[in-house]
Amino acid sequence: MSSAELREIVCIECPTGCRAKVTMERGTVIGIENAECNRGEDYVRQEATAPMRDFFTTVRLEGASLPVLPVRTSSPIPRGRIMDCSRELAKVTVTAPVGLGEVISKNILGLGVDVVATRSMPQAHRG
Repeated sequence: MSSAELREIVCIECPTGCRAKVTMERGTVIGIENAECNRGEDYVRQEATAPMRDFFTTVRLEGASLPVLPVRTSSPIPRGRIMDCSRELAKVTVTAPVGLGEVISKNILGLGVDVVATRSMPQAHRG
């Protein structure tokens, strides 16, 4: 009796949106069907074994005309750690001025990924 599991993953690497069939056995990909390109096959393999996501959010901001600063991770993080990152960044408050690309949180959660500002935010003018 085989312990193989068949899953369908919709590839998002290009507009085609292939519905790839992935055969898994004990957490390992043993077959991929219907992926129309190499990029798609790589995406499906990654998504089946260790899904990663780009992560965007905001952190509190003081001393600027807006109360929050948009940020993102410098590279994708494991999908299962998104809520952990959200909780960690909920504790963060930065003070203006902040520059585009400035590191807001270095090596968040020990993932080897920095959280960076996605826009510059000047200090608010007083008066």
